[in-house]
Amino acid sequence: MTIPAFLSVDVEPDAFQLSRSDPPTWAGYTATVEFAEGLRSALVARTGAAPRFGWYFRTDPQIAEVYGRPDHVLVKFPHQVTQLQARGDYFGVHAHAIRWSEHRQLWVHDFGDGDWHAHSTRFALDAYARWAGCPAERFRSGAGFLTNGIVDVIDQCGIKVDLTLEPVSGWGLVASAVAAGVDSSPIVGPYTDCQTAPRVPYRPARHDFRVRTRRHSRNLVMVPLSTSPLFPEPPVWKRAAKWLLGRRQQVQVLYPSAGWPSGYSYWDLVERQLRSMRRPYLSLAIRTDQSGSAVAAATRRIFQSLSQHPLAERLRFTDPLEVGARLV
Repeated sequence: MTIPAFLSVDVEPDAFQLSRSDPPTWAGYTATVEFAEGLRSALVARTGAAPRFGWYFRTDPQIAEVYGRPDHVLVKFPHQVTQLQARGDYFGVHAHAIRWSEHRQLWVHDFGDGDWHAHSTRFALDAYARWAGCPAERFRSGAGFLTNGIVDVIDQCGIKVDLTLEPVSGWGLVASAVAAGVDSSPIVGPYTDCQTAPRVPYRPARHDFRVRTRRHSRNLVMVPLSTSPLFPEPPVWKRAAKWLLGRRQQVQVLYPSAGWPSGYSYWDLVERQLRSMRRPYLSLAIRTDQSGSAVAAATRRIFQSLSQHPLAERLRFTDPLEVGARLV
């Protein structure tokens, strides 16, 4: 049987610290489109099926302030947009809660201001809707950061599937900044702990997006990023004991950009995780980092090895809107 897979590409400038007087180009985006074409060709040659990838465009207030309009990347690069649409790829919105700090003289990620979260999220969704002529249906929040307020806004605005959730304690609980391939942005305010959230697709409760419910749930489907056990699987009796004691298994997010020993061993790990799932699916996310950065190089190494791995025969990269509800 084939396994649905979702590859989400966050389309944004190479850096977070953007100059208003000399805005940087989106070189990482154009390089990622080129790399995606090579990956697509390799997977078609291996499987005979054309993969479809998801592109989530930054249209938030920082982009509007620096580039003059929030949909800058969509109108500046019409060739790439047309090319991706012709390949059957799908689009969504990517929004960062990033704002200018006069005190620090830096762009910061403000995780403490709920009103700002709501404003920047709705701003990004509205900007995309004006460009597309219809509301966005897919969403990814920047830095893996979610709150009930953000989920409330995207639900109200018609988002049908969210692919943000990282169902772990999260790197942001201990980090002081959000990193890109070439720079970083300081974190202000508390990061949300999502370790109690489900690790499979679900419809979230209205009072807490980390709770799965079938009654009075939100309209959208949360599709968590894929995880795997942090340590080798313990014996059955130990797993049963932990369950009785209410302890959750420690897991890690399968970030393609992390420092995995090799590309092949990464896909071995993914395969083992998929084999353990009742309704297997794969959800991975990458960023359009500067092509010369270590992060971009690590990501390319992972995906270049996929077509050589037996798992490639079973994965079908597709649109989460088409299969997400069946996974709930």
